[in-house]
Amino acid sequence: MSNEKVSELYGEYQLMMKSLVEGDDYYRHLMEAISAGNNKFSLFNRYFEKKIDLRWVDAIERCIIPLDTIIRNPRKFIVQEEEIVPIERARKITAESVRHLAQHTSMIARVDGDRVTPSQILNVFREESFEIYENRFIFTLLKNLQRFVDQRYDVLFSLDSDESMASMKMSSDIENGREQITYRLEISTKSSDEHSDGDIKDTKDATAFERIERIKRIVNEFAHSAFMRDLQGCTPVRPPIMRTNVISKDVNFRACLDLWQFISAYNEVGYEIIAKETDEMVSDEYRDDLYRIFTTNYMLLKNNTVEEENIQGKIRQRRVKPKMLKRLAEELVLNYDMEEVEIRKVFVDELKRVSKKKIAGEQKIHDAIARALEAENARKAEIEAKRLAEIQRQKDIEKRRKAMEKARIEREKQKEKERLAREKAREKARREKEKAAELAAKEKERLRIQKEKERKERELAALQAKKEKERLARQAAIARQKEKERLAKEKEKEKARLAREKAAQLQKEKAAAAKEKEKERQAKAKAAQAEKERLAKEKEKERQAKAKAAQAEKERLAKEKEKERQAKAKAAQAEKDRIAREKQKEKDRVAREKQREKERLARERAAQLAKEKAAAAREKEKERQAKERAALKEKERIAREKQKEKERLAREKLKEKERLARQKAAQKAKEKAAAAKAKPKADASTED
Repeated sequence: MSNEKVSELYGEYQLMMKSLVEGDDYYRHLMEAISAGNNKFSLFNRYFEKKIDLRWVDAIERCIIPLDTIIRNPRKFIVQEEEIVPIERARKITAESVRHLAQHTSMIARVDGDRVTPSQILNVFREESFEIYENRFIFTLLKNLQRFVDQRYDVLFSLDSDESMASMKMSSDIENGREQITYRLEISTKSSDEHSDGDIKDTKDATAFERIERIKRIVNEFAHSAFMRDLQGCTPVRPPIMRTNVISKDVNFRACLDLWQFISAYNEVGYEIIAKETDEMVSDEYRDDLYRIFTTNYMLLKNNTVEEENIQGKIRQRRVKPKMLKRLAEELVLNYDMEEVEIRKVFVDELKRVSKKKIAGEQKIHDAIARALEAENARKAEIEAKRLAEIQRQKDIEKRRKAMEKARIEREKQKEKERLAREKAREKARREKEKAAELAAKEKERLRIQKEKERKERELAALQAKKEKERLARQAAIARQKEKERLAKEKEKEKARLAREKAAQLQKEKAAAAKEKEKERQAKAKAAQAEKERLAKEKEKERQAKAKAAQAEKERLAKEKEKERQAKAKAAQAEKDRIAREKQKEKDRVAREKQREKERLARERAAQLAKEKAAAAREKEKERQAKERAALKEKERIAREKQKEKERLAREKLKEKERLARQKAAQKAKEKAAAAKAKPKADASTED
């Protein structure tokens, strides 16, 4: 029943009672006797209010748009794998395949004019992959965020509504002529706020619950998106998060990193309980109503009290014989011839008997008190055992959770080990394959060099291959230039899109900041208004207290109430001290857990650094091997060029020798011709 219905019904009852007893002298006499008696009152109220912490709701809402942007436009990279396969198994011939064939002519099976037929060729496989560090970071964040929201959603939506408790005690000792009246009244209530059809009473709480439901719905949609399905089975990231260029400079990834840090540091349930207590004075109107109820109960008792002559059925009777000690002493002295010692003995025996009787009665009372205390101690022990059992249950739950977490970490470590082992095996197989290929190439090159003199007829094919290589190189250069231009255009488009998104984000942030300032201004105005109303209420209470303090009887009651309040305050202080000790213990436990968590994070960080160092070492080893292979190839190329240069110089020397020989032969022929011409002239002169 609502408070309005109760007030309405009680008002009707009060009017009816006043109309019935108003003007009755005996009723007025009873009220005056009750007012003059020894009356004590105690009125106590306690209110429990549950307040939702909206910090985590605001933090998640700020990151919804960045998360949606990242999930809709995930980053990806192209995985390229190379493999030398027989020509019949080649799927696609690319520029890299032709370039590799030109560098490894030993793979050419035959050359028919302009047609080159290789026996083996390089096959390049390209696939798109999303498993980059940034995408795995978002994948892990969404998993943690879903668990974070589900835990607080289940707790908040299973809460009871706000509770209130009220209790009143009345103790009265009255003298009505020769009649002694003792009256005790104690009543208490405990209630919770009623909701209609599951609606929340407070508009602010209703808005908070709607926001939490919206967050849960959005996070669940994110968790079941295509982005999460594509990354299902990837290795989650572990703290600390690496600050890559994308995570450090991209606005959306920075917002996600802030959310990661917030949910990692947030260890609260998500709401708090505020207890408000009042220990008030009983007002004059309330006191008069209690006196009327006292009068009604007294009349009810007197009306149902049966006179002795009207009792029906059996009556238990017990005779009590009063004894006059003085009369008994006179009778003993006058009627019996007894010595003083015997009289004393009679009185002492009688006193002993009565004392034993009294001690037996007191023993029964003590036994009853002991039984009551034993029952109370057993009840307290049962409550304490239940509390300890609940604590143990929570500890067992926490232990099981830690064990499950440890098992999960072990499984992840095992998976990581297996993945690293598979990578090592693949890397080893690739290195062995490359080494075997290099050895085979070297062997073939050696055989080719040995048989080069016998295979001069293949020089033409080599020249044609060289021409084809230059032509393919020109085509590859043109293709690379076009690809660069296309990538530059795409980069320009991406920059423009990011600039637009950044401007829109800044506009949203400005609007959010303006709204936040307006909310703060309204909150300050409300707080000022509430402070004014509180000061006015306090002044009114002080005035009423001063007016009430004028009456002496109220001062006496106030003193008694102050004593009771001090006793309650002591009990409350003891309870606060106990709670403070429990809180300190909880803080120490949390500190120990945080220390253990820091040590675990430090170990994981060290392991991560070790992995990064190992990866860097492997990368350096790969680069060194690549450099060695490149240097070896360069040496071989230089050796081939030197050999060709030597052959060219030898051919030129041979041509030069032949030219000089031809010149000498021509010179000799000229000299012979000149000698032949000179000889006839000499003969003619001799004849003359």
